[in-house]
Amino acid sequence: MSDEEAILKFLRIGFTKYEARVYYALLKHGALTSTELIKIAGIPQARLYDIIEKLVSKGLVKVSKGRPTRYSLIEPDIALKNYVEQEMLGKIKIVDEILKSIEKSPHLAEEDYVWSVSGIHGITALIRDFIEKTEDELLITTYTDFAEKILLKNLEKIEKKEVSVCVILYDKNEKIVESLVLYDEVRLKPTQGPIMILRDLSNGLIIPRTYKQRPIAYVIEDAEILSPIINYFFSLRETSSPIVYRLGVDIGRRRFRNLLRAIEMIQKMQENGMEVEVEVEGRWLSSGEVGVIKGKPISATRDKYREITSLIIERDGARILVGGRGAIYEDFEAFKITVYRPPQPAHD
Repeated sequence: MSDEEAILKFLRIGFTKYEARVYYALLKHGALTSTELIKIAGIPQARLYDIIEKLVSKGLVKVSKGRPTRYSLIEPDIALKNYVEQEMLGKIKIVDEILKSIEKSPHLAEEDYVWSVSGIHGITALIRDFIEKTEDELLITTYTDFAEKILLKNLEKIEKKEVSVCVILYDKNEKIVESLVLYDEVRLKPTQGPIMILRDLSNGLIIPRTYKQRPIAYVIEDAEILSPIINYFFSLRETSSPIVYRLGVDIGRRRFRNLLRAIEMIQKMQENGMEVEVEVEGRWLSSGEVGVIKGKPISATRDKYREITSLIIERDGARILVGGRGAIYEDFEAFKITVYRPPQPAHD
Protein backbone atom coordinates (compact mmCIF):
# COMPACT_ATOMS: atom_id res chain seq x y z
CA MET A 1 0.00 0.00 0.00
CA SER A 2 1.37 3.43 -0.96
CA ASP A 3 1.60 6.33 1.48
CA GLU A 4 -1.22 8.16 -0.30
CA GLU A 5 -3.47 5.10 -0.15
CA ALA A 6 -2.80 4.81 3.57
CA ILE A 7 -3.63 8.47 4.14
CA LEU A 8 -6.91 8.07 2.26
CA LYS A 9 -7.85 5.16 4.51
CA PHE A 10 -7.25 7.29 7.61
CA LEU A 11 -9.51 9.97 6.12
CA ARG A 12 -12.25 7.35 5.78
CA ILE A 13 -12.22 6.63 9.53
CA GLY A 14 -12.56 10.28 10.52
CA PHE A 15 -9.05 11.78 10.51
CA THR A 16 -8.33 15.18 8.96
CA LYS A 17 -5.59 15.22 6.33
CA TYR A 18 -2.95 16.65 8.69
CA GLU A 19 -3.97 14.27 11.53
CA ALA A 20 -3.61 11.37 9.11
CA ARG A 21 -0.14 12.51 8.02
CA VAL A 22 1.12 12.92 11.58
CA TYR A 23 -0.34 9.62 12.76
CA TYR A 24 1.01 7.77 9.73
CA ALA A 25 4.48 9.25 10.23
CA LEU A 26 4.52 8.05 13.85
CA LEU A 27 3.19 4.66 12.79
CA LYS A 28 5.99 4.20 10.25
CA HIS A 29 8.91 5.78 12.10
CA GLY A 30 8.16 5.43 15.81
CA ALA A 31 8.84 8.24 18.32
CA LEU A 32 9.68 11.59 16.65
CA THR A 33 10.51 15.14 17.73
CA SER A 34 8.57 18.17 16.53
CA THR A 35 11.21 18.97 13.92
CA GLU A 36 11.23 15.42 12.61
CA LEU A 37 7.45 15.26 12.48
CA ILE A 38 7.13 18.51 10.54
CA LYS A 39 9.68 17.30 7.99
CA ILE A 40 8.40 13.73 7.60
CA ALA A 41 4.67 14.48 7.72
CA GLY A 42 4.98 17.60 5.54
CA ILE A 43 2.73 19.81 7.64
CA PRO A 44 3.01 23.54 8.52
CA GLN A 45 4.95 24.18 11.74
CA ALA A 46 2.15 26.40 13.05
CA ARG A 47 -0.33 23.50 12.88
CA LEU A 48 1.71 20.79 14.60
CA TYR A 49 0.75 21.47 18.22
CA ASP A 50 -3.02 21.68 17.70
CA ILE A 51 -2.87 18.48 15.62
CA ILE A 52 -0.90 16.71 18.37
CA GLU A 53 -3.40 17.98 20.95
CA LYS A 54 -6.29 16.51 18.96
CA LEU A 55 -4.55 13.15 18.56
CA VAL A 56 -3.79 13.10 22.29
CA SER A 57 -7.43 13.89 23.12
CA LYS A 58 -8.49 11.00 20.89
CA GLY A 59 -6.35 8.67 22.96
CA LEU A 60 -3.92 7.91 20.14
CA VAL A 61 -0.66 9.73 20.96
CA LYS A 62 1.54 10.07 24.06
CA VAL A 63 4.02 12.90 24.76
CA SER A 64 7.42 12.60 26.46
CA LYS A 65 8.46 14.88 29.34
CA GLY A 66 12.10 15.10 28.23
CA ARG A 67 13.88 17.62 26.04
CA PRO A 68 13.39 17.74 23.17
CA THR A 69 9.77 16.65 23.44
CA ARG A 70 9.06 13.47 21.54
CA TYR A 71 5.77 12.04 20.36
CA SER A 72 4.83 8.39 20.07
CA LEU A 73 1.73 6.25 19.49
CA ILE A 74 -0.25 4.46 22.14
CA GLU A 75 -0.39 0.80 21.03
CA PRO A 76 -2.23 1.14 17.67
CA ASP A 77 -3.84 -2.31 17.79
CA ILE A 78 -5.72 -1.19 20.89
CA ALA A 79 -5.89 2.61 20.74
CA LEU A 80 -6.82 3.00 17.07
CA LYS A 81 -9.52 0.34 17.23
CA ASN A 82 -10.85 1.88 20.45
CA TYR A 83 -10.99 5.31 18.78
CA VAL A 84 -12.97 3.93 15.82
CA GLU A 85 -15.38 2.09 18.16
CA GLN A 86 -15.96 5.21 20.25
CA GLU A 87 -16.50 7.32 17.13
CA MET A 88 -19.07 4.83 15.92
CA LEU A 89 -20.83 4.70 19.29
CA GLY A 90 -20.98 8.49 19.28
CA LYS A 91 -22.53 8.52 15.81
CA ILE A 92 -25.04 5.82 16.77
CA LYS A 93 -26.04 7.89 19.80
CA ILE A 94 -26.62 10.92 17.56
CA VAL A 95 -28.72 8.78 15.21
CA ASP A 96 -30.80 7.53 18.16
CA GLU A 97 -31.36 11.12 19.30
CA ILE A 98 -32.49 12.13 15.81
CA LEU A 99 -34.89 9.19 15.47
CA LYS A 100 -36.37 9.75 18.93
CA SER A 101 -36.91 13.47 18.31
CA ILE A 102 -38.66 13.11 14.96
CA GLU A 103 -42.00 11.39 14.46
CA LYS A 104 -41.60 8.80 11.72
CA SER A 105 -43.72 9.22 8.62
CA PRO A 106 -46.49 6.64 8.18
CA HIS A 107 -45.19 6.26 4.62
CA LEU A 108 -42.27 4.27 6.06
CA ALA A 109 -44.65 1.41 6.78
CA GLU A 110 -43.98 -1.69 4.71
CA GLU A 111 -46.36 -2.54 1.86
CA ASP A 112 -46.51 -5.32 -0.70
CA TYR A 113 -43.78 -4.18 -3.06
CA VAL A 114 -40.43 -5.17 -4.48
CA TRP A 115 -37.65 -2.78 -3.52
CA SER A 116 -34.07 -2.51 -4.72
CA VAL A 117 -31.07 -1.35 -2.69
CA SER A 118 -27.61 -0.60 -4.10
CA GLY A 119 -24.23 -0.54 -2.34
CA ILE A 120 -22.68 -2.86 0.19
CA HIS A 121 -23.55 -0.61 3.16
CA GLY A 122 -27.25 -0.60 2.28
CA ILE A 123 -27.22 -4.35 1.73
CA THR A 124 -25.44 -4.95 5.05
CA ALA A 125 -27.99 -2.80 6.88
CA LEU A 126 -30.83 -4.75 5.25
CA ILE A 127 -29.31 -8.08 6.28
CA ARG A 128 -28.98 -6.93 9.86
CA ASP A 129 -32.59 -5.69 9.85
CA PHE A 130 -33.85 -8.96 8.32
CA ILE A 131 -32.06 -11.16 10.83
CA GLU A 132 -32.90 -9.09 13.91
CA LYS A 133 -36.62 -8.97 13.01
CA THR A 134 -36.92 -12.72 12.44
CA GLU A 135 -39.44 -14.17 14.89
CA ASP A 136 -39.61 -17.87 14.05
CA GLU A 137 -37.68 -19.15 11.02
CA LEU A 138 -34.69 -17.94 9.02
CA LEU A 139 -33.77 -19.59 5.71
CA ILE A 140 -30.51 -18.67 3.94
CA THR A 141 -28.59 -19.60 0.81
CA THR A 142 -25.10 -18.17 0.52
CA TYR A 143 -21.51 -18.49 -0.62
CA THR A 144 -18.92 -19.05 2.11
CA ASP A 145 -17.04 -15.79 1.48
CA PHE A 146 -20.27 -13.79 1.87
CA ALA A 147 -21.10 -15.74 5.02
CA GLU A 148 -17.68 -14.96 6.48
CA LYS A 149 -17.69 -11.24 5.69
CA ILE A 150 -21.29 -10.32 6.41
CA LEU A 151 -23.64 -13.06 7.62
CA LEU A 152 -21.85 -14.64 10.58
CA LYS A 153 -21.58 -11.51 12.74
CA ASN A 154 -25.28 -10.80 12.19
CA LEU A 155 -26.37 -14.38 12.88
CA GLU A 156 -24.87 -14.02 16.36
CA LYS A 157 -27.77 -11.69 17.19
CA ILE A 158 -30.34 -14.52 17.15
CA GLU A 159 -28.33 -17.25 18.89
CA LYS A 160 -30.32 -16.88 22.11
CA LYS A 161 -33.71 -16.83 20.39
CA GLU A 162 -35.78 -19.92 19.59
CA VAL A 163 -35.63 -19.09 15.86
CA SER A 164 -34.99 -22.10 13.63
CA VAL A 165 -32.18 -21.52 11.12
CA CYS A 166 -31.37 -23.35 7.89
CA VAL A 167 -28.28 -22.34 5.89
CA ILE A 168 -27.58 -23.79 2.44
CA LEU A 169 -24.01 -23.24 1.22
CA TYR A 170 -23.27 -23.08 -2.49
CA ASP A 171 -19.61 -23.93 -1.84
CA LYS A 172 -17.65 -25.50 0.99
CA ASN A 173 -15.02 -23.92 3.21
CA GLU A 174 -14.07 -25.87 6.34
CA LYS A 175 -13.36 -22.71 8.34
CA ILE A 176 -16.83 -21.31 7.63
CA VAL A 177 -18.50 -24.65 8.28
CA GLU A 178 -16.82 -24.75 11.71
CA SER A 179 -18.26 -21.29 12.42
CA LEU A 180 -21.75 -22.47 11.44
CA VAL A 181 -21.89 -25.62 13.58
CA LEU A 182 -23.71 -23.70 16.31
CA TYR A 183 -26.73 -23.22 14.03
CA ASP A 184 -29.61 -25.63 13.59
CA GLU A 185 -29.12 -26.86 10.06
CA VAL A 186 -26.33 -26.39 7.51
CA ARG A 187 -26.45 -28.01 4.08
CA LEU A 188 -24.28 -28.06 0.94
CA LYS A 189 -25.59 -27.59 -2.58
CA PRO A 190 -22.68 -27.01 -5.00
CA THR A 191 -24.23 -24.71 -7.60
CA GLN A 192 -24.42 -21.10 -8.74
CA GLY A 193 -27.41 -19.25 -7.36
CA PRO A 194 -28.54 -16.03 -5.70
CA ILE A 195 -27.92 -15.28 -2.05
CA MET A 196 -31.31 -15.50 -0.36
CA ILE A 197 -32.46 -14.60 3.12
CA LEU A 198 -36.07 -15.55 3.83
CA ARG A 199 -37.61 -14.26 7.04
CA ASP A 200 -40.61 -16.06 8.51
CA LEU A 201 -41.76 -17.02 4.99
CA SER A 202 -43.11 -13.47 4.69
CA ASN A 203 -40.17 -11.37 3.46
CA GLY A 204 -37.28 -12.14 1.17
CA LEU A 205 -33.92 -10.53 0.47
CA ILE A 206 -32.37 -11.59 -2.84
CA ILE A 207 -28.77 -10.72 -3.78
CA PRO A 208 -27.61 -11.79 -7.28
CA ARG A 209 -24.44 -13.87 -7.38
CA THR A 210 -22.76 -11.00 -9.28
CA TYR A 211 -22.87 -8.86 -6.11
CA LYS A 212 -19.09 -8.37 -6.14
CA GLN A 213 -19.22 -6.59 -9.48
CA ARG A 214 -22.50 -4.81 -8.82
CA PRO A 215 -23.72 -4.81 -5.22
CA ILE A 216 -27.50 -4.76 -5.47
CA ALA A 217 -30.26 -6.46 -3.50
CA TYR A 218 -34.00 -6.88 -3.89
CA VAL A 219 -36.44 -6.87 -1.00
CA ILE A 220 -39.51 -8.97 -1.76
CA GLU A 221 -42.63 -8.15 0.25
CA ASP A 222 -45.20 -9.32 -2.28
CA ALA A 223 -46.57 -12.75 -1.28
CA GLU A 224 -47.23 -13.88 -4.87
CA ILE A 225 -43.66 -13.11 -5.95
CA LEU A 226 -42.20 -14.58 -2.76
CA SER A 227 -44.03 -17.90 -3.10
CA PRO A 228 -41.95 -19.35 -6.00
CA ILE A 229 -38.77 -18.11 -4.30
CA ILE A 230 -39.67 -20.07 -1.16
CA ASN A 231 -40.41 -23.12 -3.34
CA TYR A 232 -37.01 -22.69 -5.00
CA PHE A 233 -35.31 -22.63 -1.59
CA PHE A 234 -36.95 -25.91 -0.58
CA SER A 235 -36.10 -27.52 -3.92
CA LEU A 236 -32.45 -26.65 -3.23
CA ARG A 237 -32.78 -28.03 0.27
CA GLU A 238 -34.34 -31.23 -1.04
CA THR A 239 -31.32 -31.92 -3.27
CA SER A 240 -28.61 -30.69 -0.87
CA SER A 241 -26.34 -32.70 1.43
CA PRO A 242 -26.58 -32.24 5.22
CA ILE A 243 -23.45 -31.01 6.99
CA VAL A 244 -24.93 -30.04 10.37
CA TYR A 245 -28.31 -31.01 11.82
CA ARG A 246 -28.91 -30.22 15.49
CA LEU A 247 -32.72 -30.03 15.67
CA GLY A 248 -34.01 -32.73 17.98
CA VAL A 249 -30.44 -33.78 18.75
CA ASP A 250 -28.77 -30.93 20.64
CA ILE A 251 -31.75 -28.58 20.40
CA GLY A 252 -35.07 -29.42 22.02
CA ARG A 253 -37.16 -26.32 21.32
CA ARG A 254 -37.62 -24.30 18.13
CA ARG A 255 -40.21 -22.21 16.25
CA PHE A 256 -41.08 -22.69 12.58
CA ARG A 257 -43.28 -21.28 9.83
CA ASN A 258 -42.63 -24.26 7.55
CA LEU A 259 -44.50 -27.39 8.63
CA LEU A 260 -42.12 -29.80 6.89
CA ARG A 261 -39.08 -28.64 8.90
CA ALA A 262 -41.14 -28.78 12.10
CA ILE A 263 -42.12 -32.39 11.32
CA GLU A 264 -38.49 -33.32 10.64
CA MET A 265 -37.54 -32.02 14.10
CA ILE A 266 -40.43 -33.92 15.68
CA GLN A 267 -39.35 -37.15 14.01
CA LYS A 268 -35.72 -36.65 15.03
CA MET A 269 -36.76 -36.12 18.66
CA GLN A 270 -38.90 -39.26 18.56
CA GLU A 271 -36.00 -41.25 17.06
CA ASN A 272 -33.87 -40.10 19.98
CA GLY A 273 -36.45 -41.24 22.52
CA MET A 274 -37.53 -37.73 23.53
CA GLU A 275 -41.04 -36.76 24.50
CA VAL A 276 -42.30 -34.03 22.21
CA GLU A 277 -45.20 -31.62 22.13
CA VAL A 278 -46.24 -28.88 19.74
CA GLU A 279 -48.04 -25.57 19.87
CA VAL A 280 -49.57 -24.49 16.58
CA GLU A 281 -51.01 -21.06 15.81
CA GLY A 282 -53.32 -20.88 12.82
CA ARG A 283 -56.97 -21.08 11.79
CA TRP A 284 -59.75 -23.65 11.64
CA LEU A 285 -60.59 -24.31 8.00
CA SER A 286 -64.25 -25.06 8.74
CA SER A 287 -64.97 -21.68 10.33
CA GLY A 288 -61.98 -19.48 9.50
CA GLU A 289 -61.58 -18.80 13.23
CA VAL A 290 -58.04 -18.15 14.43
CA GLY A 291 -56.84 -20.39 17.23
CA VAL A 292 -54.03 -22.26 18.98
CA ILE A 293 -53.60 -26.03 19.29
CA LYS A 294 -51.39 -27.63 21.92
CA GLY A 295 -50.88 -31.33 21.97
CA LYS A 296 -48.83 -34.40 21.19
CA PRO A 297 -47.83 -35.11 17.58
CA ILE A 298 -48.94 -38.62 16.59
CA SER A 299 -47.90 -39.04 12.97
CA ALA A 300 -47.08 -37.12 9.80
CA THR A 301 -47.67 -37.69 6.10
CA ARG A 302 -46.05 -36.16 3.07
CA ASP A 303 -47.27 -36.32 -0.52
CA LYS A 304 -44.41 -34.97 -2.67
CA TYR A 305 -46.44 -35.11 -5.88
CA ARG A 306 -49.32 -33.05 -4.51
CA GLU A 307 -46.92 -31.04 -2.31
CA ILE A 308 -49.04 -31.73 0.76
CA THR A 309 -47.57 -32.23 4.23
CA SER A 310 -49.85 -32.96 7.19
CA LEU A 311 -49.41 -33.55 10.90
CA ILE A 312 -51.83 -35.35 13.23
CA ILE A 313 -51.97 -33.86 16.73
CA GLU A 314 -53.74 -35.46 19.68
CA ARG A 315 -55.46 -33.02 22.03
CA ASP A 316 -57.77 -34.05 24.85
CA GLY A 317 -58.35 -37.44 23.22
CA ALA A 318 -59.26 -35.96 19.84
CA ARG A 319 -57.05 -36.07 16.76
CA ILE A 320 -56.65 -32.97 14.62
CA LEU A 321 -55.19 -32.97 11.10
CA VAL A 322 -52.90 -29.96 10.63
CA GLY A 323 -51.66 -28.67 7.28
CA GLY A 324 -49.20 -25.96 6.32
CA ARG A 325 -49.92 -22.57 4.78
CA GLY A 326 -52.56 -22.81 2.07
CA ALA A 327 -54.01 -26.00 3.55
CA ILE A 328 -57.33 -27.13 2.00
CA TYR A 329 -58.00 -30.73 3.04
CA GLU A 330 -56.99 -30.60 6.73
CA ASP A 331 -58.80 -29.42 9.85
CA PHE A 332 -56.38 -26.66 10.75
CA GLU A 333 -54.01 -24.41 8.76
CA ALA A 334 -50.73 -23.77 10.61
CA PHE A 335 -49.13 -20.32 10.57
CA LYS A 336 -46.57 -20.87 13.36
CA ILE A 337 -45.35 -24.12 14.88
CA THR A 338 -43.38 -24.47 18.11
CA VAL A 339 -41.80 -27.86 18.75
CA TYR A 340 -40.56 -28.56 22.27
CA ARG A 341 -39.85 -31.09 24.97
CA PRO A 342 -42.49 -30.90 27.71
CA PRO A 343 -41.24 -30.08 31.22
CA GLN A 344 -39.74 -33.18 32.79
CA PRO A 345 -41.02 -34.20 36.23
CA ALA A 346 -38.56 -33.66 39.05
CA HIS A 347 -37.09 -36.84 40.56
CA ASP A 348 -36.45 -37.20 44.28
